[in-house]
Amino acid sequence: MRPMSCLREQRERSSLLPELLTWDTVGGLYRDTNCFTRNLRKIVALTKAVNPRYWRRPFLNPPPTMPTKAEIEAEKQKDLKRNVQMNEHKEDLGDMAKRLGTNYDKGLTSAQVLALQEKWGPNQLTPPKETHICIKFILELTDFFSLLLWIGGILCFVGYGLQKSKDNLYLGIVLFFVVMATGIFSFVQNQKSDNLMKSFANMLPPKVLVLRDGEMSFEDAIKMVPGDIVEINAGDLVPADVRILECSDNLVVDNASLTGEAEPQKRKKECTHEDPLETQNLCFFGTQIPEGSCKGVIISTGDHTVMGRIATLAMATDNEQTPINKELENFIHIISGIAMFLGISFLIVNAIRGVNWITNLVFMIGIIVANVPEGLITTVTVCLTLTANRMHTKMVLVKNLEGVETLGSTSCICSDKTGTLTQNIMTVAQLVYGGKDGFSIEDCESSFSKSGASYDVESASFKALCKCATLCNVAVFDEKSKFVTDADNEFVKDASGNRTPIDFFNLREQGDGSTIREVAWKPVGNASEAAMIKFVHPLSEDSDVDKNRALAPAETVIPFNSKNKYQVHVHVDSQYNANGTTTATKPEEILKNNKGNRMVYMKGAPERILARCDKQMVDGKISKMSEEDRKKIDDLNMKLAENGLRVLAFCQAELEYKKYPVGYDYKADPDGYCSPNFPIGDFNQTYDGPDKKHPNSNEGMVYVGMMALIDPPRPAVPPAVSKCKTAGIKVIMVTGDHPVTAQAIAYKVGILWSKTVGDMEKENDRAGLSPGDEGYQDPETAQAIVVPGHKISIDMEEEKWDSILDHPQIVFARTSPQQKLVIVENCQRLGHIVAVTGDGVNDSPALKKADIGVAMGIMGSEVSKNAADMILLDDNFASIVAGVEEGRLIFDNLKKSICYTLTSNIPEISPFISQVMFDIPLPLSTILILGIDLGTDMVPAISMAYETAEADIMKRPPRNAKVDRLVTKKLIHLAYLQIGIMQAMSGFYVYMVVLNDYGYPPHILQGLGGVDYWGLQPLYCRFRGGQYVNVDGVGMDTPAAVITAADVANGVDAKHLGILTSGPTKTHPLWDRGDGGYVIDCEFPVMNFNGVSGGVAYADRSDGANTKTSGQTTITAESIAALGQQGYFHYIPWRGRMSPFWENDWLSWSIDAEEAPGGQFGKDSTDDAFFSYGPVGVWSICLSDSDMSEYSTSKEAAAGEAVDQLDLFTPSNAAGCDSSLNSAGAISGGDGKVRMFKEATFCNGDADQAAGCGTTFDADLNMPNWQTTCGYANIDSDVTYLAGTRETPCANIASRMIQKEALHHAQGSYFISIIVVQWADLLICKTRWLSLRTQGMKNSVMNFGLFFETLLGAWLCYMPGFKDALGTRPIRFTHWLPGIPWSCLIFTYDECRKYLMRTTSPEMVDPASGQVIRMKGWLERNTYY
Repeated sequence: MRPMSCLREQRERSSLLPELLTWDTVGGLYRDTNCFTRNLRKIVALTKAVNPRYWRRPFLNPPPTMPTKAEIEAEKQKDLKRNVQMNEHKEDLGDMAKRLGTNYDKGLTSAQVLALQEKWGPNQLTPPKETHICIKFILELTDFFSLLLWIGGILCFVGYGLQKSKDNLYLGIVLFFVVMATGIFSFVQNQKSDNLMKSFANMLPPKVLVLRDGEMSFEDAIKMVPGDIVEINAGDLVPADVRILECSDNLVVDNASLTGEAEPQKRKKECTHEDPLETQNLCFFGTQIPEGSCKGVIISTGDHTVMGRIATLAMATDNEQTPINKELENFIHIISGIAMFLGISFLIVNAIRGVNWITNLVFMIGIIVANVPEGLITTVTVCLTLTANRMHTKMVLVKNLEGVETLGSTSCICSDKTGTLTQNIMTVAQLVYGGKDGFSIEDCESSFSKSGASYDVESASFKALCKCATLCNVAVFDEKSKFVTDADNEFVKDASGNRTPIDFFNLREQGDGSTIREVAWKPVGNASEAAMIKFVHPLSEDSDVDKNRALAPAETVIPFNSKNKYQVHVHVDSQYNANGTTTATKPEEILKNNKGNRMVYMKGAPERILARCDKQMVDGKISKMSEEDRKKIDDLNMKLAENGLRVLAFCQAELEYKKYPVGYDYKADPDGYCSPNFPIGDFNQTYDGPDKKHPNSNEGMVYVGMMALIDPPRPAVPPAVSKCKTAGIKVIMVTGDHPVTAQAIAYKVGILWSKTVGDMEKENDRAGLSPGDEGYQDPETAQAIVVPGHKISIDMEEEKWDSILDHPQIVFARTSPQQKLVIVENCQRLGHIVAVTGDGVNDSPALKKADIGVAMGIMGSEVSKNAADMILLDDNFASIVAGVEEGRLIFDNLKKSICYTLTSNIPEISPFISQVMFDIPLPLSTILILGIDLGTDMVPAISMAYETAEADIMKRPPRNAKVDRLVTKKLIHLAYLQIGIMQAMSGFYVYMVVLNDYGYPPHILQGLGGVDYWGLQPLYCRFRGGQYVNVDGVGMDTPAAVITAADVANGVDAKHLGILTSGPTKTHPLWDRGDGGYVIDCEFPVMNFNGVSGGVAYADRSDGANTKTSGQTTITAESIAALGQQGYFHYIPWRGRMSPFWENDWLSWSIDAEEAPGGQFGKDSTDDAFFSYGPVGVWSICLSDSDMSEYSTSKEAAAGEAVDQLDLFTPSNAAGCDSSLNSAGAISGGDGKVRMFKEATFCNGDADQAAGCGTTFDADLNMPNWQTTCGYANIDSDVTYLAGTRETPCANIASRMIQKEALHHAQGSYFISIIVVQWADLLICKTRWLSLRTQGMKNSVMNFGLFFETLLGAWLCYMPGFKDALGTRPIRFTHWLPGIPWSCLIFTYDECRKYLMRTTSPEMVDPASGQVIRMKGWLERNTYY
């Protein structure tokens, strides 16, 4: 805020500013004594830069460089972080009235109020802009990771639309589901309504008693304006920033929400301090008046209040990105980058190879899906949620899930004192009374004095002290807290009508399992007086507070006031009560009937009380007080004060009945006198003014003793701080309390443990030592420092901050909200992960700025709770340490979970890489990859969250966020290049075993999967040995021709000996290896005919006159003949016939019946799908183009399949081909490219087929069987067309269907093999350092996860319904087994690695901190992730 001398001028001139630069925006640049006129040049420059039309006339020359909006906003933020600067508390009241235009006796007029409301707006804090919930949801669905999957899903649907392949449809649906499910889950978990401004609004009272137009009335607080005269009474909230005009002597204000001070602060109308937060003539918006009343003038409203600055600062403070969020974001970018690089690279490679673009795009999606662990975000979120739930049982409520891990990464905790380190309950910690050995300090039972109570309950002096503390005291216990009440707050009574009492003490369990004893009865009144009655009441039956007060009512009371600094009560002495007096006797009756001496009891500031005493009570006896006695008592007081204790002294005097009989009129200021008419020790006192002292007041008092009070540390805090030190976490106290008190508590809890800079300086001064003197203590070497708030600011150089923060023991005291924020920022600048605790409004900016904000659940304000990431439900600092342990554990476990998840990436990626590199059929489908990532791997990965710590993780130093990342190079190396490769080897081994079992040995696979032929086209192979058999395994009557020794003798190459030279027949279509036969190699026929595009009517698909292929390329009789010339024949493996998936009807399948979802046949299949499969018949080029001259050079393409056979093919021997075509290269031209022919005749045995077809191709297995009804059972000896009888074309699809089913079984087995090796992976990831034998198998969730992934894998394979969607099959049990040896190998390898790592990395314990330090060996440096 600005000085009053120019504030009015500034506000008036601010109307010159354009709307784009508000007063607040520019005003933030000019603070302290700067005035608008002094800075007009700068303001003109700013506004001219933003909106020149406001400055059309010449004015002032702008500066050469003009600040940008961003610079203005940055300076505004910097200004907010400065301490409050204002001078309204020092301004003359007359000048203030003129400036505000108000009258202290009549208030503002109604017209003034309306004008001021128009000028200043409502008395409320401006709410921040909020992002609509729909936008938040959309953002969850459109991050980089999600966009990747959205694009993949869209491409899948495009592929389905063009090819009608249901694989693409299912994959697209799953990808969309993944994005939606992950987005919804993250949205629900992370959705946190920002109620911060609502919390500030709750600090505004609904109605305020205000003076306007000369009349007092209640008005809405929101309508208050500067200049309003308001009256505030006990219990009210302060409606705005108020300068006190008049107040009662007992006015105090609770500034806890603003400054963190536990004790209510005294208020008066005089200015007492330069600092507006320290002066006693101001009350601030949002604070409360617990006692007293005042009349004041409003000086600031809404955003212009001190609390408004804090609210603006809290709203303007960005939430820090959590470490785990940074780690995950970094990891996702790396993985996604790798995925995109590989996907695009293989897209380009496949495009060069001529792969269909839709197939190519889907392939790229597969690469991306295989690289990206789709379930990772869900796994991490679930792990964090589970940990958050576990932390809730330890009394820590997690609002921001990522805060769980952040707490574990914490290297610095900036902790508030009141209510966090301390109990926020003023407690009697130590006593001074005259025992047998004179006056001495005695400990009370509290956490401040760990030795326990040392006072003598039976001492007469102790009893006198307790009696004085009881009677000279107006605090009481709330009656409702002493008895059980119901839901309506009514007393619960027993059968006799008596109230049900509540025990004075109760035990409350805290999050760390410890218990704290609390007073169940709630005191009402001053905190210090409440502490006294809580101490006295439970001592014995004779110390019952209510009973003693009832039996000794007061004659008169002089309340405490800031001028006298004492409080006086005159009571009857209960030992002189009349017979029959009870606690039920009325006070006036007791006063009238008590004929004994009265007692004066006094308490107050120690120096004031001691000065009024000339006698002392020692061991219950009264004696004269000597100067030596006085000095001893004063020394004891100083010792207590140096420990940060608030000390109150007690004295008493006995009044003789004769002089002070019943009915004596006790007066604090009798007429004509300035002192009471009874003894208060005025013998050394002088008074200003004309009145004289009353002679009775001179009588000296008897010194009884002292009570030292403090808000004591929580019992669990010192061991928790010690644990933090062991864990390498720096604990800094940041409090608004007094430095002495803060230092005392810091020593008690262990935040400080050596001499501070200030202590060394004081000791040097006391001893008169200078640098170089013997015994001089250099403050520069001090390890501890206590920094008062007035010594730090936002403008302080970084070197000074570094000098302060380099101390290992730090306490910041008397800090403002702005300073707390700056402290946090500087700790973060030095690389610390900072956790901040707080309970007041003053803590909210720092709570938001911190990496992890921790609010108090019991004593914390709503503002602090809403600004924080987590809430301590028991307000116990020890719960933070428990949270740190949980956070470190979850980081460890997330590492293990990610390592477990990533190892399966290599066996997921390698099938796609292998398909491109080796042209093999795809070993693992994209949909099954999702089955792993989102199915079988999920529960095991999540089960890591339940894993216990391997060792004492609280003895490690905090992780270095720059080095110890969530995902490190060593983790990637282990997961990808070690375990991942072994898993991939297992998968490929199982894949090849299964295909070999169904007739496709590994050596033939290369080259068969490069283009989209597998499962669509018939396969042609060369055989050495073996025989052709029927479905019953019976061979042909005449064995197939083979190359014999005689053929070799006639010039055939000897390497061809034993190769079959004739193919299968329709009656014996299967090849059986017999006793030694084997498949040499296989090829798919070349697709070298591109038929006429355009739709084909369903009925015309089997029409022999058809000339269209819907634009699809297809195989031809010539490409089949090219293979036949080299000994390649139609291959239907007998092993496939012996498989569980074989169907005899595949040899005679109706084209009206769908053979598989999205397959070639059925009335719902599209033209594109029908013609992309092998034809039901034979297309002959030579029958239409005998010299094979009609081909398109523009459509020539490189072909990897059967290219050698094409180059060697001489068509002259093929049906219909010109005899002149007797040289190789007619189809390929001898250049390795395929010529795409434009003319061909379709032959299928139909009556409508071309005349040239005849019966030339009837024996070809691609030709349909013409039957009355399709089905193997209906095949007869003649399968040619016969009008009226055999008119139904039945296709032989056995070759491609065995390929399809065998591959599905192989892919399913590959999928199962990953599950099997993941058993071992889960066990090895269970520990990063220890052996599994040491760690054990106590994690029941992980044990369940092992069974779960196995059962889920089996369910996906064997459950009907998943066959079509996932492409799984009910694989043979024997195909589960090949992966087991690999699983054992992985487990053994990693156990050996960890054993060698442990033996080569010896450990030692740092004796100073207790941290475990390892001398890292080579294996740990390179493999410990």
